[in-house]
Amino acid sequence: MSEHKSGTQMVRELSQTFRDTAEATQFDSIKEKLSSLADTMEPIAGKLYFKTQKGTDDMIEYVDEMADIQKKLADCADAGAAESLCNPYFERLEKTIKHVKTMKVRMT
Repeated sequence: MSEHKSGTQMVRELSQTFRDTAEATQFDSIKEKLSSLADTMEPIAGKLYFKTQKGTDDMIEYVDEMADIQKKLADCADAGAAESLCNPYFERLEKTIKHVKTMKVRMT
């Protein structure tokens, strides 16, 4: 029987991945950003958005992208290359975080 993960579970896993990647990377700016994102995401993991199919689909996409970024980050020679690799990913993720923090839930 296969286990289906919810968006909420993936948020928690992604936060842990960020922490692990931050420990492994040599670039301070990337370390700080990953730690900051992990600290921001974990408390909002239980939000309704992540329990929806759209939230789960978004998190699947982010987890897959982060796996690719981890491999490429290890190959980066300088901080500039690492930042240019990670910044588009961080920007997309920050938009999702902002959406989750500011969304209004209407109970009917």
